Formats: sequence, C-alpha cells, structure tokens
Amino acid sequence: MDHHGLHMAGSLLGHFHVGEANRRPPYPGGRIPWKEIGNALHKIGYNGAVVMEPFVKMGGQVGRDISVWRDLSHGATEAELDKDAAESVTFLRGLWG
Repeated sequence: MDHHGLHMAGSLLGHFHVGEANRRPPYPGGRIPWKEIGNALHKIGYNGAVVMEPFVKMGGQVGRDISVWRDLSHGATEAELDKDAAESVTFLRGLWG
C-alpha cells in the first residue's frame, strides 16, 4: 500500500484518526495495514495524537449524524465496547511501540 499522503503531510500532520474500513477499532487481521502505516508515521517523525473513534452502534445524535444504520458491534455491551477499544490500543502500541 502506498503511504505517499502521509509522507507528503510530514510535519503538517496534526493528529491521526484510526479505524477499520467498517468503522470498528483497529484489530489484528483487519483490512488496514496498520504496521505499514505505523512505519510511515515513524518515518516522518510523527509524535502527535492518535485518535480512535469507532462508530459501531445506531442511535444517539452521533449515530444519526454519521448515518450508522446497523449495529456493527454485534450487540456488544458498553463494557464489551470498552474492552474492544482497550484491545485495539494494545494492538497498535504493540505494532508501533
């Protein structure tokens, strides 16, 4: 995958949002090449914020605003969603250091 955009942004990159193609948090075996993205961020010297905004549940103002039309959490509880997010942070930290 070409990460030319990250290299072009370089020092102009202020913060970086992460999420899978299906709006879930990053996870091993997902569709996004997280290791390569981490390498590109490291190469440009990025040390800013990494923000994760998984949008997986319908309802509420945000769900309506971004048109979440089905439950991508498979019925997960709030505690399970928190666990998924924590596991995602651990996954990315393991790849990116």
